[in-house]
Amino acid sequence: MSVRTYQFGKHRPTGLVGRRDLGEQAVLGGGAALGILCGFIFNGVLVLAIVGMALPIVIAVAVVFVPYRPKGTQQRRTVYRWWRIMRYRRKALARTGGVWVSPAIEAGVRRDGTPPDAALAEPEGIVGMTWVPVSVRGQDAVVVLQPEAGCVTATLEIASPGLGGKEVEEQVVALERWGELLDAFGNTDEHPVKRIQVLARQVKSDPHAHQRFVAQRDESAATADAPQWLKDSYDALANAVSTSAEEHRYYITAHARFTRDLAADAAARGAGDEGVAAAMAAYMDELWSRCEDADLQVIAPLDAGRLTAVIRNSYDPDHAIWNTDLPQAHAFPRNVDVRDGAHVTTRAAGSTECWHHATAAVVSWPSTPVGPDFLSPLLIGMPDVIRTIAITQDLEPNGAAVERMLAEDTNNQAELLRDRQRGKNVDPRDLLAAEATGSRGMALAASGAAGAAVVGYVTISARSAEELERTKRTAASRARNAHLYIEWLDLEHARAFATTLPFAGGIK
Repeated sequence: MSVRTYQFGKHRPTGLVGRRDLGEQAVLGGGAALGILCGFIFNGVLVLAIVGMALPIVIAVAVVFVPYRPKGTQQRRTVYRWWRIMRYRRKALARTGGVWVSPAIEAGVRRDGTPPDAALAEPEGIVGMTWVPVSVRGQDAVVVLQPEAGCVTATLEIASPGLGGKEVEEQVVALERWGELLDAFGNTDEHPVKRIQVLARQVKSDPHAHQRFVAQRDESAATADAPQWLKDSYDALANAVSTSAEEHRYYITAHARFTRDLAADAAARGAGDEGVAAAMAAYMDELWSRCEDADLQVIAPLDAGRLTAVIRNSYDPDHAIWNTDLPQAHAFPRNVDVRDGAHVTTRAAGSTECWHHATAAVVSWPSTPVGPDFLSPLLIGMPDVIRTIAITQDLEPNGAAVERMLAEDTNNQAELLRDRQRGKNVDPRDLLAAEATGSRGMALAASGAAGAAVVGYVTISARSAEELERTKRTAASRARNAHLYIEWLDLEHARAFATTLPFAGGIK
Protein backbone atom coordinates (compact mmCIF):
# COMPACT_ATOMS: atom_id res chain seq x y z
CA MET A 1 0.00 0.00 0.00
CA SER A 2 1.59 3.22 -1.07
CA VAL A 3 1.22 6.53 0.66
CA ARG A 4 0.88 9.71 -1.36
CA THR A 5 2.25 12.31 1.00
CA TYR A 6 5.92 12.35 1.84
CA GLN A 7 8.13 14.13 4.30
CA PHE A 8 9.93 17.29 3.19
CA GLY A 9 7.78 18.96 0.51
CA LYS A 10 5.08 16.28 0.75
CA HIS A 11 5.61 15.35 -2.86
CA ARG A 12 2.63 13.74 -4.50
CA PRO A 13 2.51 12.16 -7.95
CA THR A 14 0.74 14.53 -10.29
CA GLY A 15 -0.66 11.69 -12.37
CA LEU A 16 -2.48 10.01 -9.49
CA VAL A 17 -5.91 10.87 -8.17
CA GLY A 18 -6.63 11.75 -4.58
CA ARG A 19 -7.66 14.75 -2.58
CA ARG A 20 -5.35 17.56 -1.57
CA ASP A 21 -3.74 17.30 1.84
CA LEU A 22 -5.06 19.11 4.88
CA GLY A 23 -2.75 22.09 4.51
CA GLU A 24 -3.81 22.70 0.91
CA GLN A 25 -7.45 22.42 1.89
CA ALA A 26 -6.87 24.96 4.64
CA VAL A 27 -5.30 27.40 2.15
CA LEU A 28 -8.20 27.01 -0.28
CA GLY A 29 -10.77 27.26 2.50
CA GLY A 30 -9.04 30.29 4.01
CA GLY A 31 -8.91 32.01 0.61
CA ALA A 32 -12.62 31.38 0.04
CA ALA A 33 -13.54 32.59 3.54
CA LEU A 34 -11.40 35.72 3.20
CA GLY A 35 -12.92 36.43 -0.20
CA ILE A 36 -16.45 36.19 1.17
CA LEU A 37 -15.51 38.41 4.11
CA CYS A 38 -13.95 41.06 1.84
CA GLY A 39 -17.02 40.95 -0.40
CA PHE A 40 -19.24 41.52 2.60
CA ILE A 41 -17.09 44.38 3.97
CA PHE A 42 -16.96 46.23 0.64
CA ASN A 43 -20.52 45.44 -0.46
CA GLY A 44 -21.25 49.17 -0.74
CA VAL A 45 -18.79 49.57 -3.64
CA LEU A 46 -19.39 47.05 -6.40
CA VAL A 47 -15.87 47.16 -7.89
CA LEU A 48 -14.15 46.81 -4.51
CA ALA A 49 -16.52 44.01 -3.56
CA ILE A 50 -15.74 42.05 -6.72
CA VAL A 51 -11.98 42.60 -6.40
CA GLY A 52 -11.99 41.88 -2.66
CA MET A 53 -13.95 38.67 -3.22
CA ALA A 54 -11.94 37.41 -6.20
CA LEU A 55 -8.39 38.31 -5.18
CA PRO A 56 -8.00 36.03 -2.09
CA ILE A 57 -9.60 33.13 -3.96
CA VAL A 58 -7.33 33.58 -6.99
CA ILE A 59 -4.23 33.82 -4.77
CA ALA A 60 -5.21 30.68 -2.81
CA VAL A 61 -5.82 28.73 -6.04
CA ALA A 62 -2.48 29.90 -7.45
CA VAL A 63 -0.63 28.91 -4.26
CA VAL A 64 -2.08 25.40 -4.32
CA PHE A 65 -2.33 24.62 -8.04
CA VAL A 66 0.14 26.68 -10.11
CA PRO A 67 3.61 25.10 -10.35
CA TYR A 68 6.83 26.96 -10.96
CA ARG A 69 10.56 26.23 -10.87
CA PRO A 70 12.89 28.44 -8.79
CA LYS A 71 16.34 29.28 -10.11
CA GLY A 72 18.87 26.48 -9.68
CA THR A 73 16.28 23.69 -9.44
CA GLN A 74 14.94 21.10 -11.84
CA GLN A 75 11.52 20.33 -10.38
CA ARG A 76 8.29 22.27 -10.87
CA ARG A 77 6.21 22.53 -7.70
CA THR A 78 3.54 24.81 -6.36
CA VAL A 79 4.16 27.73 -4.03
CA TYR A 80 2.61 25.65 -1.25
CA ARG A 81 5.12 22.86 -1.84
CA TRP A 82 8.12 25.17 -2.13
CA TRP A 83 7.24 27.25 0.95
CA ARG A 84 8.19 24.61 3.53
CA ILE A 85 11.31 23.66 1.61
CA MET A 86 12.45 27.27 1.32
CA ARG A 87 11.80 27.92 5.00
CA TYR A 88 13.97 24.97 6.07
CA ARG A 89 16.68 25.93 3.59
CA ARG A 90 16.85 29.50 4.93
CA LYS A 91 17.24 28.16 8.45
CA ALA A 92 19.94 25.73 7.35
CA LEU A 93 21.91 28.47 5.61
CA ALA A 94 21.51 30.72 8.64
CA ARG A 95 22.78 28.02 11.04
CA THR A 96 25.97 27.06 9.24
CA GLY A 97 26.28 29.37 6.27
CA GLY A 98 25.56 26.32 4.14
CA VAL A 99 28.75 24.42 5.08
CA TRP A 100 28.74 22.20 8.15
CA VAL A 101 32.20 21.48 9.59
CA SER A 102 32.68 18.44 11.79
CA PRO A 103 34.04 19.36 15.25
CA ALA A 104 35.49 15.88 15.81
CA ILE A 105 39.07 16.75 14.86
CA GLU A 106 39.29 19.93 16.97
CA ALA A 107 37.46 18.34 19.91
CA GLY A 108 40.00 15.55 20.20
CA VAL A 109 39.46 12.76 22.76
CA ARG A 110 39.38 12.36 26.52
CA ARG A 111 42.14 10.70 28.48
CA ASP A 112 40.30 7.38 28.31
CA GLY A 113 40.11 7.63 24.52
CA THR A 114 36.39 8.45 24.29
CA PRO A 115 35.24 11.52 22.35
CA PRO A 116 33.73 14.45 24.26
CA ASP A 117 30.13 15.43 23.62
CA ALA A 118 31.28 18.35 21.46
CA ALA A 119 32.77 15.86 18.96
CA LEU A 120 29.47 14.06 18.40
CA ALA A 121 27.62 16.81 16.54
CA GLU A 122 25.53 15.73 13.54
CA PRO A 123 25.51 17.47 10.15
CA GLU A 124 22.57 19.24 8.55
CA GLY A 125 19.62 16.93 8.05
CA ILE A 126 20.38 14.63 11.02
CA VAL A 127 18.59 14.99 14.33
CA GLY A 128 20.37 14.55 17.66
CA MET A 129 21.40 10.99 18.44
CA THR A 130 22.65 8.96 21.40
CA TRP A 131 24.32 5.60 20.75
CA VAL A 132 23.90 3.02 23.49
CA PRO A 133 25.83 -0.30 23.25
CA VAL A 134 23.82 -3.48 23.88
CA SER A 135 24.17 -7.19 23.29
CA VAL A 136 21.93 -9.19 20.95
CA ARG A 137 22.38 -12.97 21.03
CA GLY A 138 25.81 -12.50 22.50
CA GLN A 139 26.96 -10.13 19.77
CA ASP A 140 27.76 -6.45 20.23
CA ALA A 141 25.17 -4.05 18.85
CA VAL A 142 24.24 -0.41 19.17
CA VAL A 143 20.84 1.18 19.71
CA VAL A 144 20.36 4.72 18.42
CA LEU A 145 18.12 6.97 20.50
CA GLN A 146 16.73 10.05 18.73
CA PRO A 147 14.89 12.16 21.33
CA GLU A 148 14.02 14.97 18.89
CA ALA A 149 12.42 12.49 16.51
CA GLY A 150 10.85 10.58 19.41
CA CYS A 151 12.15 7.18 18.33
CA VAL A 152 14.78 4.51 18.81
CA THR A 153 16.34 2.36 16.06
CA ALA A 154 18.67 -0.60 15.62
CA THR A 155 19.89 -2.41 12.51
CA LEU A 156 20.70 -5.92 11.34
CA GLU A 157 22.98 -6.67 8.40
CA ILE A 158 21.46 -9.25 6.08
CA ALA A 159 23.13 -11.52 3.55
CA SER A 160 22.05 -10.92 -0.05
CA PRO A 161 18.34 -11.86 -0.30
CA GLY A 162 19.16 -13.66 -3.54
CA LEU A 163 15.77 -13.26 -5.20
CA GLY A 164 17.48 -13.04 -8.58
CA GLY A 165 18.86 -16.56 -8.17
CA LYS A 166 15.51 -18.14 -7.31
CA GLU A 167 12.70 -19.47 -9.42
CA VAL A 168 9.51 -17.42 -9.61
CA GLU A 169 7.69 -19.77 -7.24
CA GLU A 170 10.50 -19.47 -4.69
CA GLN A 171 10.44 -15.68 -5.02
CA VAL A 172 6.71 -15.65 -4.25
CA VAL A 173 7.26 -17.86 -1.19
CA ALA A 174 10.07 -15.57 0.00
CA LEU A 175 7.82 -12.52 -0.29
CA GLU A 176 5.03 -14.30 1.55
CA ARG A 177 7.42 -15.03 4.40
CA TRP A 178 8.48 -11.39 4.42
CA GLY A 179 4.79 -10.48 4.66
CA GLU A 180 4.48 -12.75 7.67
CA LEU A 181 7.38 -10.88 9.28
CA LEU A 182 5.56 -7.58 8.78
CA ASP A 183 2.29 -9.05 10.08
CA ALA A 184 4.01 -10.17 13.29
CA PHE A 185 4.78 -6.53 14.12
CA GLY A 186 1.97 -4.66 12.38
CA ASN A 187 -0.99 -6.69 13.66
CA THR A 188 0.15 -6.52 17.30
CA ASP A 189 -1.31 -3.31 18.73
CA GLU A 190 0.93 -3.13 21.79
CA HIS A 191 4.21 -3.84 19.97
CA PRO A 192 6.32 -0.65 19.84
CA VAL A 193 8.07 -1.63 16.57
CA LYS A 194 5.78 -0.28 13.89
CA ARG A 195 8.27 0.65 11.19
CA ILE A 196 10.71 -1.47 9.20
CA GLN A 197 13.31 -0.10 6.80
CA VAL A 198 15.15 -2.11 4.16
CA LEU A 199 18.40 -0.67 2.82
CA ALA A 200 20.15 -1.93 -0.31
CA ARG A 201 23.53 -0.29 -0.80
CA GLN A 202 25.89 -0.72 -3.72
CA VAL A 203 29.43 0.23 -2.78
CA LYS A 204 32.79 0.49 -4.48
CA SER A 205 34.71 -2.74 -4.81
CA ASP A 206 37.96 -3.82 -6.38
CA PRO A 207 37.52 -6.10 -9.42
CA HIS A 208 41.26 -6.82 -9.40
CA ALA A 209 41.43 -7.89 -5.74
CA HIS A 210 41.40 -11.57 -6.67
CA GLN A 211 44.41 -11.27 -8.98
CA ARG A 212 46.32 -9.28 -6.34
CA PHE A 213 45.62 -12.03 -3.84
CA VAL A 214 47.05 -14.60 -6.26
CA ALA A 215 50.19 -12.47 -6.68
CA GLN A 216 50.60 -12.14 -2.90
CA ARG A 217 50.10 -15.87 -2.51
CA ASP A 218 52.86 -16.63 -5.03
CA GLU A 219 55.26 -14.30 -3.18
CA SER A 220 54.44 -15.77 0.22
CA ALA A 221 56.92 -18.11 1.89
CA ALA A 222 54.04 -20.25 3.10
CA THR A 223 53.32 -21.41 -0.45
CA ALA A 224 56.93 -21.96 -1.49
CA ASP A 225 56.71 -25.73 -0.98
CA ALA A 226 53.25 -26.12 -2.51
CA PRO A 227 53.22 -28.50 -5.49
CA GLN A 228 53.10 -26.85 -8.89
CA TRP A 229 49.91 -28.64 -9.91
CA LEU A 230 48.12 -27.03 -6.94
CA LYS A 231 49.34 -23.56 -7.97
CA ASP A 232 48.29 -24.15 -11.57
CA SER A 233 44.84 -25.36 -10.54
CA TYR A 234 44.31 -22.26 -8.41
CA ASP A 235 45.44 -19.99 -11.25
CA ALA A 236 42.98 -21.70 -13.60
CA LEU A 237 40.22 -21.22 -11.04
CA ALA A 238 41.11 -17.53 -10.55
CA ASN A 239 40.96 -16.95 -14.31
CA ALA A 240 37.55 -18.61 -14.49
CA VAL A 241 36.07 -16.48 -11.72
CA SER A 242 34.11 -13.49 -13.01
CA THR A 243 34.75 -10.35 -11.00
CA SER A 244 32.48 -7.35 -10.91
CA ALA A 245 32.78 -3.78 -9.75
CA GLU A 246 29.46 -4.15 -7.92
CA GLU A 247 29.25 -5.06 -4.27
CA HIS A 248 25.96 -4.99 -2.42
CA ARG A 249 25.11 -4.72 1.26
CA TYR A 250 21.64 -5.18 2.75
CA TYR A 251 20.30 -3.95 6.09
CA ILE A 252 17.03 -4.12 8.00
CA THR A 253 16.32 -1.37 10.53
CA ALA A 254 13.66 -1.62 13.22
CA HIS A 255 12.11 1.65 14.40
CA ALA A 256 10.16 2.04 17.64
CA ARG A 257 8.49 5.23 18.75
CA PHE A 258 8.65 6.42 22.36
CA THR A 259 5.25 5.13 23.49
CA ARG A 260 3.79 4.07 26.82
CA ASP A 261 4.34 0.42 25.92
CA LEU A 262 8.01 1.07 25.17
CA ALA A 263 8.40 3.14 28.35
CA ALA A 264 6.84 0.40 30.47
CA ASP A 265 9.04 -2.28 28.93
CA ALA A 266 12.13 -0.10 29.32
CA ALA A 267 11.36 0.65 32.98
CA ALA A 268 11.18 -3.08 33.68
CA ARG A 269 14.62 -3.62 32.12
CA GLY A 270 16.60 -0.69 33.50
CA ALA A 271 16.77 3.03 34.09
CA GLY A 272 17.00 5.81 31.53
CA ASP A 273 18.62 5.25 28.15
CA GLU A 274 19.99 1.86 29.19
CA GLY A 275 16.48 0.56 29.86
CA VAL A 276 15.23 1.76 26.48
CA ALA A 277 18.25 0.20 24.78
CA ALA A 278 17.70 -3.10 26.58
CA ALA A 279 14.08 -3.15 25.44
CA MET A 280 15.13 -2.44 21.86
CA ALA A 281 17.72 -5.23 22.07
CA ALA A 282 14.90 -7.64 22.93
CA TYR A 283 12.93 -6.43 19.89
CA MET A 284 16.01 -6.95 17.73
CA ASP A 285 16.29 -10.52 19.00
CA GLU A 286 12.68 -11.01 17.92
CA LEU A 287 13.36 -9.40 14.53
CA TRP A 288 16.36 -11.71 14.12
CA SER A 289 14.11 -14.74 14.69
CA ARG A 290 11.52 -13.39 12.27
CA CYS A 291 14.21 -12.88 9.62
CA GLU A 292 15.34 -16.48 10.01
CA ASP A 293 11.73 -17.61 9.62
CA ALA A 294 11.58 -15.54 6.42
CA ASP A 295 14.71 -17.29 5.05
CA LEU A 296 16.87 -14.20 5.53
CA GLN A 297 20.36 -14.89 6.81
CA VAL A 298 21.43 -12.39 9.46
CA ILE A 299 25.15 -11.65 9.34
CA ALA A 300 25.30 -9.57 12.53
CA PRO A 301 23.67 -6.60 14.23
CA LEU A 302 25.40 -3.29 13.62
CA ASP A 303 27.63 -2.36 16.53
CA ALA A 304 29.23 1.07 16.89
CA GLY A 305 32.06 0.24 14.48
CA ARG A 306 29.82 -1.23 11.79
CA LEU A 307 27.26 1.57 12.03
CA THR A 308 30.01 4.19 11.87
CA ALA A 309 31.43 2.53 8.76
CA VAL A 310 28.02 2.40 7.03
CA ILE A 311 27.29 6.08 7.73
CA ARG A 312 30.77 7.23 6.76
CA ASN A 313 30.75 5.17 3.57
CA SER A 314 27.43 6.75 2.62
CA TYR A 315 28.87 10.26 2.89
CA ASP A 316 32.40 9.31 1.78
CA PRO A 317 32.48 6.20 -0.48
CA ASP A 318 36.29 6.31 -0.38
CA HIS A 319 36.05 4.97 3.17
CA ALA A 320 35.71 1.19 2.92
CA ILE A 321 32.45 -0.05 4.37
CA TRP A 322 34.27 -3.01 5.92
CA ASN A 323 36.69 -0.73 7.79
CA THR A 324 35.07 -0.71 11.23
CA ASP A 325 37.94 0.84 13.19
CA LEU A 326 36.71 4.42 12.80
CA PRO A 327 35.46 6.00 16.07
CA GLN A 328 31.87 7.21 16.32
CA ALA A 329 32.90 10.87 16.29
CA HIS A 330 34.19 10.42 12.73
CA ALA A 331 31.04 8.79 11.35
CA PHE A 332 30.39 12.01 9.45
CA PRO A 333 32.83 13.62 7.01
CA ARG A 334 34.76 16.82 7.59
CA ASN A 335 32.48 19.07 5.51
CA VAL A 336 28.86 18.83 4.37
CA ASP A 337 27.98 21.59 1.89
CA VAL A 338 24.27 22.20 1.19
CA ARG A 339 24.57 25.49 -0.71
CA ASP A 340 23.90 23.95 -4.12
CA GLY A 341 20.22 23.14 -4.45
CA ALA A 342 20.76 20.29 -6.94
CA HIS A 343 22.94 18.16 -4.65
CA VAL A 344 24.81 17.98 -1.36
CA THR A 345 28.61 17.97 -1.37
CA THR A 346 30.78 16.19 1.20
CA ARG A 347 34.54 16.13 1.78
CA ALA A 348 36.58 13.98 4.13
CA ALA A 349 39.36 15.33 6.30
CA GLY A 350 42.71 15.27 4.53
CA SER A 351 41.09 14.97 1.12
CA THR A 352 40.98 17.61 -1.60
CA GLU A 353 38.30 15.82 -3.62
CA CYS A 354 34.59 15.99 -2.91
CA TRP A 355 31.67 13.62 -3.34
CA HIS A 356 28.35 14.85 -4.70
CA HIS A 357 25.10 13.20 -3.60
CA ALA A 358 21.51 13.54 -4.79
CA THR A 359 18.39 11.88 -3.42
CA ALA A 360 15.08 11.16 -5.13
CA ALA A 361 11.73 10.15 -3.68
CA VAL A 362 9.62 7.44 -5.25
CA VAL A 363 6.44 9.38 -6.03
CA SER A 364 4.62 6.67 -7.95
CA TRP A 365 4.65 2.95 -7.28
CA PRO A 366 3.48 0.38 -9.87
CA SER A 367 -0.29 0.55 -10.38
CA THR A 368 -0.34 -2.65 -12.42
CA PRO A 369 0.69 -6.15 -11.32
CA VAL A 370 4.47 -6.64 -11.26
CA GLY A 371 6.75 -9.54 -10.46
CA PRO A 372 8.57 -10.04 -7.15
CA ASP A 373 11.81 -8.78 -8.69
CA PHE A 374 10.40 -5.60 -10.25
CA LEU A 375 13.07 -3.52 -8.49
CA SER A 376 15.92 -5.39 -10.19
CA PRO A 377 16.60 -2.63 -12.80
CA LEU A 378 17.46 -0.31 -9.91
CA LEU A 379 19.20 -2.86 -7.71
CA ILE A 380 21.51 -4.33 -10.33
CA GLY A 381 22.86 -3.55 -13.77
CA MET A 382 24.46 -0.15 -13.12
CA PRO A 383 28.16 -0.96 -12.65
CA ASP A 384 30.31 1.58 -10.82
CA VAL A 385 27.26 3.60 -9.73
CA ILE A 386 27.30 4.13 -5.97
CA ARG A 387 23.76 4.24 -4.73
CA THR A 388 21.50 3.40 -1.80
CA ILE A 389 17.86 2.37 -2.07
CA ALA A 390 15.75 2.74 1.07
CA ILE A 391 12.23 1.36 1.40
CA THR A 392 10.51 2.19 4.67
CA GLN A 393 7.22 0.58 5.68
CA ASP A 394 5.03 2.08 8.39
CA LEU A 395 2.98 -0.81 9.73
CA GLU A 396 -0.61 -0.66 10.96
CA PRO A 397 -3.20 -3.27 12.02
CA ASN A 398 -5.42 -4.76 9.34
CA GLY A 399 -8.53 -2.90 10.50
CA ALA A 400 -6.89 0.50 10.33
CA ALA A 401 -5.34 -0.33 6.95
CA VAL A 402 -8.68 -1.37 5.44
CA GLU A 403 -10.34 1.80 6.75
CA ARG A 404 -7.60 3.96 5.25
CA MET A 405 -7.83 2.17 1.93
CA LEU A 406 -11.61 2.60 1.95
CA ALA A 407 -11.27 6.34 2.56
CA GLU A 408 -8.65 6.63 -0.17
CA ASP A 409 -10.79 4.66 -2.62
CA THR A 410 -13.80 6.87 -1.82
CA ASN A 411 -11.76 10.00 -2.48
CA ASN A 412 -10.43 8.59 -5.74
CA GLN A 413 -13.87 7.62 -7.00
CA ALA A 414 -15.29 11.02 -6.02
CA GLU A 415 -12.55 12.85 -7.93
CA LEU A 416 -13.06 10.65 -11.00
CA LEU A 417 -16.80 11.38 -10.85
CA ARG A 418 -16.16 15.12 -10.62
CA ASP A 419 -13.88 14.95 -13.66
CA ARG A 420 -16.55 13.12 -15.66
CA GLN A 421 -19.23 15.62 -14.65
CA ARG A 422 -17.01 18.47 -15.81
CA GLY A 423 -16.51 16.78 -19.15
CA LYS A 424 -12.79 16.35 -18.48
CA ASN A 425 -10.94 13.45 -20.06
CA VAL A 426 -9.94 10.99 -17.36
CA ASP A 427 -6.26 10.12 -17.29
CA PRO A 428 -5.94 6.34 -17.77
CA ARG A 429 -3.21 6.33 -15.13
CA ASP A 430 -5.76 7.69 -12.66
CA LEU A 431 -8.11 4.85 -13.55
CA LEU A 432 -5.36 2.28 -13.03
CA ALA A 433 -4.42 3.87 -9.69
CA ALA A 434 -8.04 3.88 -8.52
CA GLU A 435 -8.51 0.25 -9.53
CA ALA A 436 -5.26 -0.71 -7.80
CA THR A 437 -6.37 1.01 -4.59
CA GLY A 438 -9.64 -0.91 -4.59
CA SER A 439 -7.85 -4.18 -5.32
CA ARG A 440 -5.40 -3.65 -2.47
CA GLY A 441 -8.26 -2.91 -0.11
CA MET A 442 -10.03 -6.13 -1.11
CA ALA A 443 -6.80 -8.12 -0.71
CA LEU A 444 -6.23 -6.67 2.75
CA ALA A 445 -9.78 -7.39 3.84
CA ALA A 446 -9.59 -10.97 2.56
CA SER A 447 -6.15 -11.79 3.99
CA GLY A 448 -6.29 -10.08 7.36
CA ALA A 449 -2.70 -9.00 6.84
CA ALA A 450 -1.19 -5.88 8.34
CA GLY A 451 -1.16 -2.76 6.21
CA ALA A 452 1.91 -0.74 5.37
CA ALA A 453 2.35 2.82 4.17
CA VAL A 454 5.44 2.61 1.98
CA VAL A 455 7.93 5.30 0.98
CA GLY A 456 11.04 4.85 -1.08
CA TYR A 457 14.17 6.93 -1.64
CA VAL A 458 17.18 6.56 -3.91
CA THR A 459 20.52 8.26 -3.24
CA ILE A 460 23.33 8.31 -5.79
CA SER A 461 26.90 9.56 -5.43
CA ALA A 462 29.46 10.79 -7.94
CA ARG A 463 32.84 12.50 -8.02
CA SER A 464 31.66 15.59 -9.90
CA ALA A 465 28.46 17.52 -10.48
CA GLU A 466 28.59 16.65 -14.20
CA GLU A 467 28.95 12.94 -13.51
CA LEU A 468 26.14 13.18 -10.96
CA GLU A 469 23.79 14.67 -13.55
CA ARG A 470 24.54 11.84 -15.96
CA THR A 471 23.97 9.29 -13.21
CA LYS A 472 20.68 10.95 -12.25
CA ARG A 473 19.40 10.50 -15.78
CA THR A 474 20.48 6.86 -15.76
CA ALA A 475 18.81 6.24 -12.40
CA ALA A 476 15.57 7.87 -13.57
CA SER A 477 15.56 5.69 -16.67
CA ARG A 478 16.18 2.57 -14.61
CA ALA A 479 13.38 3.58 -12.25
CA ARG A 480 10.96 3.83 -15.17
CA ASN A 481 12.03 0.33 -16.23
CA ALA A 482 11.05 -0.77 -12.72
CA HIS A 483 7.61 0.90 -13.16
CA LEU A 484 8.56 3.62 -10.67
CA TYR A 485 8.60 7.37 -11.01
CA ILE A 486 11.10 9.29 -8.95
CA GLU A 487 11.45 12.99 -8.20
CA TRP A 488 14.76 14.59 -7.27
CA LEU A 489 14.43 16.51 -4.03
CA ASP A 490 15.93 19.84 -5.03
CA LEU A 491 16.91 22.24 -2.22
CA GLU A 492 16.38 19.56 0.43
CA HIS A 493 19.01 16.96 -0.36
CA ALA A 494 20.60 17.21 3.09
CA ARG A 495 17.43 16.05 4.85
CA ALA A 496 16.58 13.62 2.06
CA PHE A 497 20.04 12.04 2.29
CA ALA A 498 19.27 11.00 5.87
CA THR A 499 16.35 8.86 4.67
CA THR A 500 18.84 6.46 3.09
CA LEU A 501 20.82 6.07 6.33
CA PRO A 502 19.87 3.24 8.74
CA PHE A 503 17.55 5.40 10.84
CA ALA A 504 14.19 4.47 9.22
CA GLY A 505 13.27 8.08 8.39
CA GLY A 506 11.40 9.66 5.53
CA ILE A 507 7.82 8.93 6.60
CA LYS A 508 5.59 10.60 9.13
